[in-house]
Amino acid sequence: MTATTSSLANPNHQRFGGIALAQADAISDADLRLLRVFSVVVVAGGFSAATAELQTDLSAVSRQVKELEARVGARLCSRGRGGFALTPAGQQLFQSTQSLFAALKSFRADLRGLQQQAGIELRLGVVDALLTDPSMRLVRALGHGIDTLPGLRIHLAVLRPIEIERQLLAGELDAGILAAHMPAAGLERLRLHAEANSLYCAPGHPCFETPDDEIDPADVQRLNIVVDPYTVDLPLRGIESSAWQPTMRADSLEGVATLVRTGRCAGFLPDHYVEAVEPLSTLRRIRPEVFSYTQDIELTYRKGAANAAVDLLIERLGTQLAGMDRGDCGSSR
Repeated sequence: MTATTSSLANPNHQRFGGIALAQADAISDADLRLLRVFSVVVVAGGFSAATAELQTDLSAVSRQVKELEARVGARLCSRGRGGFALTPAGQQLFQSTQSLFAALKSFRADLRGLQQQAGIELRLGVVDALLTDPSMRLVRALGHGIDTLPGLRIHLAVLRPIEIERQLLAGELDAGILAAHMPAAGLERLRLHAEANSLYCAPGHPCFETPDDEIDPADVQRLNIVVDPYTVDLPLRGIESSAWQPTMRADSLEGVATLVRTGRCAGFLPDHYVEAVEPLSTLRRIRPEVFSYTQDIELTYRKGAANAAVDLLIERLGTQLAGMDRGDCGSSR
């Protein structure tokens, strides 16, 4: 794509629908995203109507269409009292875009067919204690993948977040599910849902019978908080990080729960996990207005990885475009 001249003036480019895409390798991922936005706008019948489908605001849609016009070198649409309308260039581009997307869909289907013949393997790393989260659709998504991709082989490993990222970058995993944070270069992410977490203690702990308003959050040493792979970098609200020097450590949430149940220490646990596991029914949250937090759970995978099983996970676990930027949540789960 180029913004220097309009290909509409060049009859040699008419077979491309009048857009400046003379070579297939000139189409970048950014171009495809802009073309998708434009296609949604046309199908929806206007900018405002497209915002719901694209899950963005009007100014973002308008900006992206203007960027596409700059790349193409021609005005694509008009809007005003007469409503939304395509220009002749816009009509040509829309037709070419539909052909392009149809070809990409056909290519993906062919690729899946080849992968099915060779036998597809999905190597998935996940953090622990996801099964009890009612928002997690992983079980259903994996079942759909088994039904849809004959011969699918799944290797599921429960790992620490840092190990999931390491294996993704090394090509030892195809995808991972962990808490939202800025991913390493070369990884994409897709938000799945939000997970609520709180600081818990058990009967016998010094804070268990103490009213919340009598618990000083700054006195974290008395809480004896368990360090785990997910909350080790979690900033405690209004508390100096130097004051948090726990002596208990666990490499899983089940380990955290075990230590918390001794009544000698406190630990961060997902609320859904505590509610679902019967032995944890006696636990109590400590100062939730201070220590409770919410983190996003995301599907993470390598950029450009062509794997039909990962494609299906993206389709089933979320409806957003792969690779869209997500907000950080300040946690390492």
